[in-house]
Amino acid sequence: MTHKPREAIPLPDPTPLVPPDDLAERLAALGVTLEPAAVARLGDYLARLLAMNEHMNLTAIKDPAEAWTRHALDALTLVPLLADLKSGARVVDVGSGGGVPAIPLGLARPDLRLTLIDATQKKAAFLTAVAKALGMSNVTVRAQRAELVGMAELRGVFDVATARAVGRIAMLAPLMAPLVKPNGRVLMIKGQRADEELEEATLVLAEANCTHERTVETPTGRIVVLRVGPAQPRAPKRR
Repeated sequence: MTHKPREAIPLPDPTPLVPPDDLAERLAALGVTLEPAAVARLGDYLARLLAMNEHMNLTAIKDPAEAWTRHALDALTLVPLLADLKSGARVVDVGSGGGVPAIPLGLARPDLRLTLIDATQKKAAFLTAVAKALGMSNVTVRAQRAELVGMAELRGVFDVATARAVGRIAMLAPLMAPLVKPNGRVLMIKGQRADEELEEATLVLAEANCTHERTVETPTGRIVVLRVGPAQPRAPKRR
């Protein structure tokens, strides 16, 4: 007996979310400025995310006002840390899920090339559809496991890797570091247990060729910044 592949869930087209009155003020506190068109597209994305969440598990956030804070603003706390990236720089988001932080980042920095990785086919299909609907030609989606991507053609090609709500640092670092160029950065959006996770990951970070550069406090959480070391020579094969 053969099973027909499931049809992709059509992308919802709800009314875009209206931004909160204090959005510009809160963005300014982050050091971020968004054009009105980018804000409108961000509201469009959040509305589609919440609507699609009724069909698949993309987010625990259901309140529109909370979505602006917990998704949009939380993602945009990364923007100042990408200020040194030149146009055309490559960013990879690991375990993208519903698209946070990658989609808001791509709207704020359309000059960057973003690759979104998620192993779940239906989530990758949503990301592909929503990026197309938003006109985000700077976004590519890979429906693969990050560790497989990091062993193949995308090994060491990205300037920055990002992740949020994917797993603990000890699990994430070995997946993200191989994707990043020597002297590139890994940025993880974390909560108040970031220090605890860093301590338990000490040996793993060394094995992953990473060092903890700093932890940045933000209005919505903490960002752990790791620096990837120089390329290490591979051990010669035994004959």
